Amino acid sequence: MTNFISPSCEIITIGTELLLGQIVDTNTAYLAQELGQSGISVRFRTSVGDHLDEIMEVIRNGIHRCDMVVTTGGLGPTGDDLTREAVAGVAGVKLAFSRELMDQIEGMFQKYGYQMPENNRKQAYVPEGSRPVPNPVGTAPAFITDIDGRPVISLPGVPRELKYLMKHAIIPWLRERYHLIHNLLSYRVLKVVGLGESAVDRIMGDLMEPGKNPEVGLLASPGEIKIRIAATAADKAEADRLIEPVVSELRRRLGNKILGEADDTLESVIHQLLEKHHLSVSLLETFTGGAATRKLHGLPGKNVRQGLVSDNPADLTRLLGSFSDALDKESTLRVAARYRNEAQTEMSIVILGFPQQTGRHFSVEAHAAAVGEGIEKYFSWKMSGDLSMLQKRGGIIGLNTLRLALLEKEK
Repeated sequence: MTNFISPSCEIITIGTELLLGQIVDTNTAYLAQELGQSGISVRFRTSVGDHLDEIMEVIRNGIHRCDMVVTTGGLGPTGDDLTREAVAGVAGVKLAFSRELMDQIEGMFQKYGYQMPENNRKQAYVPEGSRPVPNPVGTAPAFITDIDGRPVISLPGVPRELKYLMKHAIIPWLRERYHLIHNLLSYRVLKVVGLGESAVDRIMGDLMEPGKNPEVGLLASPGEIKIRIAATAADKAEADRLIEPVVSELRRRLGNKILGEADDTLESVIHQLLEKHHLSVSLLETFTGGAATRKLHGLPGKNVRQGLVSDNPADLTRLLGSFSDALDKESTLRVAARYRNEAQTEMSIVILGFPQQTGRHFSVEAHAAAVGEGIEKYFSWKMSGDLSMLQKRGGIIGLNTLRLALLEKEK
């Protein structure tokens, strides 16, 4: 494996509304993705309010610890838009008027038939010595200021304008500045179900050494762990050659705990297996609120023939002839077999359990069984927490039991 040292970057989002939660910050995620794909490593993400001294402080911190800083927001025409003044203050220069930017701003207002307010003239000022970046899709131009040999790139906060300038001006400039023309970041994502984050880390933690190329990382979400393998190379073919051995090793270690890649979901993989083997399935759930049934019913085709959601043992007794809330492996498999016969499907999956409540706290001893011709798959577990979490996790664990049963049927 080869090592690649990418330029580092800090993203600074500016605006008190972000700190108050009045606006959801989508710019940082977009910038991190775009910069990463260009071979630039985002090391820090900072938000700051509309206070001049504080904005200057975070910019100083950024240029001290990274090769570049990208700011968003604070480029409007009002008194609390202070990014220009902050960058100029850190650079130790005055603000300078740009006739080029003024013409562009006035032209934008004329285009839409408006008279430009006088306070918009403020947007034509940039720190002295900066590189102006005209904004053809808005009235807030961007600019790039070199401070101690490190660029501070100041972008508007409006997402549409920011994305346009990144694509058409900033990324091309960065590629040239840092000689990133042949540094492509490519990655693959493996999805793991049936293991927690700490268990996955124990199995593959030795592959996560910082600075490796490829670099391996984990992202945990409810019921699923994502493993991201990212490589920087001259082109995609070379990146794929770096990534493939790591993917193969992960598949060897994790086996059928790997659900799939990229856009694969638990339900889409189950659907593919059902379609492949021309199987129908029925679902019975007692405590999950229909979490599993909803996922499968959202898929195309007619593989899901019947779904029943009930937490009342009396309902299940009427359907199945006999039913007990004293569950174990034998009784759960028996319920699954009976429900399969009742629904007249090739497969059935049952997710059973009856939560106990103490105040706002719930706990459940849960059982899942998937049954088909020559196939029996059973799993039991205990969990506690709020009811919605129990329902969501129960649906995922139940569907994963069905997936594993279908994989066994393939063998």
